[in-house]
Amino acid sequence: MEVGFWAIVPPLLTIVLAIATKEVLLSLFIGVYTGCLIIVGGHPLGGFEKMIEIIIAKLTDPWNMQVLIIVILLGGMIGLLTRSGGSTAFGNLLGRRITTKKGAQGTTWLIGLLIFFDDYFNALTNGAIMRPISDKFGVSREKLSYIIDSTAVGICLVVPLSSWVAFICSLIADSYASAGVDQDAFQAFLLCIPFNFYAWLSIIMVIIVVYLGLDYGPMAKAEKRTMLTGALCDKTFSGGGADDDDFSSIEQKNGTALDLLAPILLLICCALIFMLYTGGFFESFNVLDAVNNMDGMLALTYAVSIAVIFAIIFYAVRRLSKVGDSIAAFVVGTKSMLFVVILLAFAWSIGGVGDELDTAGYVASLFVGNVPPFLVAVIIFIFSCIMTFSTGATWGTYAIMIPLAVPLAIAMDINVYACIAAVIGGGGFGNHCSPLADTAILSSAAANIRHTDHIKTQIPYSVTCACVACVGFLISGFVDHWILPMLVVLILFLATVFVLNRLFGAGKYRTEDQVDSASESQE
Repeated sequence: MEVGFWAIVPPLLTIVLAIATKEVLLSLFIGVYTGCLIIVGGHPLGGFEKMIEIIIAKLTDPWNMQVLIIVILLGGMIGLLTRSGGSTAFGNLLGRRITTKKGAQGTTWLIGLLIFFDDYFNALTNGAIMRPISDKFGVSREKLSYIIDSTAVGICLVVPLSSWVAFICSLIADSYASAGVDQDAFQAFLLCIPFNFYAWLSIIMVIIVVYLGLDYGPMAKAEKRTMLTGALCDKTFSGGGADDDDFSSIEQKNGTALDLLAPILLLICCALIFMLYTGGFFESFNVLDAVNNMDGMLALTYAVSIAVIFAIIFYAVRRLSKVGDSIAAFVVGTKSMLFVVILLAFAWSIGGVGDELDTAGYVASLFVGNVPPFLVAVIIFIFSCIMTFSTGATWGTYAIMIPLAVPLAIAMDINVYACIAAVIGGGGFGNHCSPLADTAILSSAAANIRHTDHIKTQIPYSVTCACVACVGFLISGFVDHWILPMLVVLILFLATVFVLNRLFGAGKYRTEDQVDSASESQE
């Protein structure tokens, strides 16, 4: 369906309303309904019927169903871990070794890097482990959600063993086949990794702002609020007070760190094993083929299910929780994910509206034209950023842009790896800071912070990484290797962050403003 400019109205309206009103769910509802009105030609009742049709279609999509199952099961597992007392015990254990606020943030970053195989699992698991510890050391929830989001997405873009790799490699393989290029898709992905400037910067930036104290913009204001008032956030993910706790009524105090680590380590091991299994590794014993063919969502469904069953039996054997009490705790955990499920349903629906209006195709069509070869990678990156930010669909952007980027790079005889990396990094940018992106939603939920507060504080950091990454892609238009562009990018990035901290750091915000803001929030 071709409607021209109207194709970008629903996502843009949703984003503007979400940022202006801080009511993401209402904004998504309005955006989806507006898009449906455009589809049916302005008929109000027809628009509502179309909206219901799209929501049902998205909820019953096999891939989305697996995501929802994983989210619900992980929520239930968080309830089980809390019931066992393992979360508190592990927090106390780390608390004896983590003695500073910087240490708490650095540990969150490290855990995010270690859980490299899936962004959803990364965000929810990291939040479950580190939220109590970061709260103890006075880390603002905005900062926690930023660290979780940056590492969860960033590491999936540069580690060649994740649920993202199979999808990206399949697109590369198809694009290479169409262009007549004889090269292994996985090998091509490996060669793209050094050119993924945005992903590397998003990971590195966490360490820079944490250990050098270089926060700026809304994040600096949030950190100063927490330091001066003790308020970890203004609102929780579901819109409640800053001190709301869904799990306080089910926790018992006899658990140990083992009661947290055993189910999580089993979950991680099972996830890796089932990823190889779904990729056919135990038939061919070829790791590359297994990675290219694996079904990440199915593997995680298997892994989480096994971990949940193990946790229930394990806690019963250890006499920490009766089976009935564990099931009750599991239900409490699943309830905590209800708002996440609703948000994901509407986020997917705005993507469904975009599919019918051909939003991605319209945005991509703006790119087509005569441009100098050295600007191609930069323009691809910028359009990928805009497309993902406006739709929230990272993999949708990849599906549109990689088949465009590969033949374009080959035809213009420019660095094809830099162009593919530009698409991958641009998708990462949108996944970090779009109010419609599912990983951003899950990161907000993991930190238990209002989603718009996470987006507001994340955007300046993501934009900084994106702007500096543009310089790297520009230089890669003149040189074939990645070393010089990366060196320039790193030096420029450090200088930029220092300058932004001096101009927009915590010193810009008055103490009175922080106290007044906290008082208004409590009222």
